[in-house]
Amino acid sequence: MAFYGLLAAEEGASLASSMHEVAVRVREVAQARFEAGAAPRLDVMQAELGLARAKAELELARSDRSSAQAEVNAVLNRPPDRPLAVVGDLAEGAVPPIDQATARAAAANPELRAAEREVAIEERRLGLLKAERIPTPVITGGVVLNAPGEYDVGYRAGLTLAVPIFSRNQGEIAGSIARADQARTHRDALRRDVEARAFAAQARAVARRAQAVAYRDTLVPTATNIESLAEEAYRLGRSPLLVVFEAQRTLRDTRAEYLSSVLSLQSALADLEDVLGGPID
Repeated sequence: MAFYGLLAAEEGASLASSMHEVAVRVREVAQARFEAGAAPRLDVMQAELGLARAKAELELARSDRSSAQAEVNAVLNRPPDRPLAVVGDLAEGAVPPIDQATARAAAANPELRAAEREVAIEERRLGLLKAERIPTPVITGGVVLNAPGEYDVGYRAGLTLAVPIFSRNQGEIAGSIARADQARTHRDALRRDVEARAFAAQARAVARRAQAVAYRDTLVPTATNIESLAEEAYRLGRSPLLVVFEAQRTLRDTRAEYLSSVLSLQSALADLEDVLGGPID
């Protein structure tokens, strides 16, 4: 998650930089309109206040980016201040279909595999106990040589068959059946738990990815266009400065929500990988 934290910090710094550029433009427009006598001094003061706030947020975002870079460098065993460029899209992330997710989770879960082996062992033991109830014939043979006065060569053969009458492994078989049923019940409960966790993790990842894509492809571009239109309307004297500030706040909040959504997506993907027992791809 350190990599995605740095990627998010990079996005945050880019967001703060763009908002600082917007604040600079608004301040320049307010100053030009004031000098032209088309706006009061109050507009300039408010624009300067917005610029100061944007500058403070930019410095904070850059500090967060440096902190995230130091964490990644620590993981890579590099000096904390060494520059590190990251490339990636936080909103991207493959999510396997639910049937594949549940199958992989069941195959990778060590407790479930152990339970399946326990069931198989008990079933083999039960089969062996049942097989012991069937008598096993024992055939013997031999040759006797040089018996003076009786024969020179003698042959002998024997057949032994132990017939179980009073003991047919009834107790052992009943105990094995009970243990096998208990093992199967335990295995089935584990399987349902694993499949439920895989289903929930996959559903969360799908929902978070849809949310992140909606912010990236629709909400953020729309908020950006609204801010541009509000800025242009103020430049032409068709709307007050407060409309520009409101559009800026909406854009800032929308981009912040986008960053939150992509971080939630990466957290959901990490949870899904934990359930699957390995990388998604």
